[in-house]
Amino acid sequence: MYYLRVSIAAILFSLTLSGHDLDYSSQDIFPVHDEMVDACQFWITVFTRYSTNEYIIHDSKDLGVIYEVVKWGSLDDDFDTPQTREQKQFFKSKLNYYEKILTELATLYPDTTLMSREHKRVYKLLSRVGSRNDFYTAANRLRIQKGQRNRFLRGLEISGRYMPFLKEIFRKYKLPEELTLLPHVESSFNYKAYSSAGAAGIWQFTRGTGKQYLKISYEVDERLDPILATEAAARLLQENYRQLGKWPLAITAYNHGLQGMKRAVNKIHSKNLNTIIKNYRSRYFKFASRNFYCEFVAVVHIVQNFEDYFDQVDFESPLIFNELVLPQYIKYATLSSYLNINDQLFRKYNPALRNSVYNNSKYIPTGYRLRIPSFISPDSLLALIPKKEYYTNQKRSKYYQVRYGDTLSEIAVKFGTSVNTLLVMNNLSNEHYIRRGMTLRIPDKKEESAILASADIRPARSAPKITSPPPDQIAESVPDNSDDHSGGNNQPSGTTVLQFANGKTSDDLDLEIIQTNPPAGYIRVEPEETLGHYAEWLQIRTQRIRDWNGFSFRRAINLDQKIKLVFDQVTPEEFNRLRLEYHRGIEEDFFLNYEITGTSTHQVKTGENLWYLCTYVYNLPYWLIVAYNKDIDFNQLKVGDPLIIPEIRTKEIPDM
Repeated sequence: MYYLRVSIAAILFSLTLSGHDLDYSSQDIFPVHDEMVDACQFWITVFTRYSTNEYIIHDSKDLGVIYEVVKWGSLDDDFDTPQTREQKQFFKSKLNYYEKILTELATLYPDTTLMSREHKRVYKLLSRVGSRNDFYTAANRLRIQKGQRNRFLRGLEISGRYMPFLKEIFRKYKLPEELTLLPHVESSFNYKAYSSAGAAGIWQFTRGTGKQYLKISYEVDERLDPILATEAAARLLQENYRQLGKWPLAITAYNHGLQGMKRAVNKIHSKNLNTIIKNYRSRYFKFASRNFYCEFVAVVHIVQNFEDYFDQVDFESPLIFNELVLPQYIKYATLSSYLNINDQLFRKYNPALRNSVYNNSKYIPTGYRLRIPSFISPDSLLALIPKKEYYTNQKRSKYYQVRYGDTLSEIAVKFGTSVNTLLVMNNLSNEHYIRRGMTLRIPDKKEESAILASADIRPARSAPKITSPPPDQIAESVPDNSDDHSGGNNQPSGTTVLQFANGKTSDDLDLEIIQTNPPAGYIRVEPEETLGHYAEWLQIRTQRIRDWNGFSFRRAINLDQKIKLVFDQVTPEEFNRLRLEYHRGIEEDFFLNYEITGTSTHQVKTGENLWYLCTYVYNLPYWLIVAYNKDIDFNQLKVGDPLIIPEIRTKEIPDM
């Protein structure tokens, strides 16, 4: 049995809340309007009473109204777990049920004698009814919230590992210490947290925002390092406060964006957050943004009174480490052999290093601030490593893009490697699936033995010829194991797993050269690309690209738009390599955390565009939806256009 109704009446809910006053420090800095108290209390309940297998059916505006709490499946600690198709159907039926009850109440009100017992139960929950229209309004405000108790408790435990560093950083920036608790809202302090839309780390930086403060490359992603990411979060919050002047606004801007909050302030002519929540209307200022500040206040209250909510919290000891700056590039396998610590411990100290380093596809970069356990002396370690183990340049990547008729075994023979090596290097769990357009990384001779030694692989079987079905057919060919609530890695033997749905074809990243001295040509804009990316890969200022193309300063670029580039600092080949690694890194991050289970169809509605659908409807990255809709012009979406939407589920990630 997958679900069980929890019989909890609203009166019990209110009794639960009244047991704890909303007390927390710095209430003058982080004030709560009387009309926001119910929302704060609701989030206290979400974080401390209901666990991740309990779902609260509630009013999205009046958060004191809870219609029902439903149990489904077992507990999970995954950061961002998409619902299965079966879950979606069940909860849709639940919402339809309450929509029907509320609509019927609108016709029966105010004559309670005509109401059934269920009508009366729901009617009593709505304390603010003044007319029949209030029932219709409530029917349009139904929402489901997943409980977070077990996840929050684990976050409290993990926070002990990093909190001293966070507090020191925020003191350095002269910021309120309570702000260090925001990761409880964003990620429950899970440094491996990666949302299906592409935000990463305990502070959930997107690539776009993260690049303003942090290094994000194919070798290093500093968003995943809680200490480095906290430095970036402090700077971002400091800037939000400088421009908005009030902490409720600055904190909300962390979710909604600085420019978004400035628009809200200017439109409402007020810097009172409660006034903005009540009166600001924007299709982008939705439930998450309206509630972000109240979630933060709830978290501050819970952490400062955690003993009232949790029987026992085993806070982890603070991380203690030494640092050394690497003088040159070095293989992880080499460094690991001299450190003599296990892989899991090394990753715990150095979470910013990406899988390309750990599988020895790339070297640990020169200048990287390596963290090692405190019992290891940096000087002693450096003295142990011979100079011959260092490299003056980063390992160059070699790629192959799969074509019709290829098999993995044929590709292995072509490049003098093995199927198993290709599986490890490309994070493929099944040798029976490759598709036309996939970008495979090819090892050089020296690294093959190290790669195979770093993974436990069963002998590979022969792979079939590629028939290259379209993406929607590929996704639908994957069995829908929607009854499985334990994660994504326990498919039966032989199950096909979709890995790289966004593999680039040679045409996708092609350069149309128009001159040779210096080389110049055109590219077409791919998903997730900006002029800033092109400037970084060309080692020039962004303004030069604007000048070449006659762009004004704030002009946006569109998907598939032709952009002229001049290669006077780097070669076209080097540019294309960096561009390819950028896209490959995005794919790898996504497919390390999620897998495709099927597809659905979406009919475009009035006012919808790709960004809106990805951000507010499906919580998916742009590139994934684009990859499944190659024949759609996303710059000219029309009402009624059918879009193929991939359905995903979370893979099981080892504990932190």
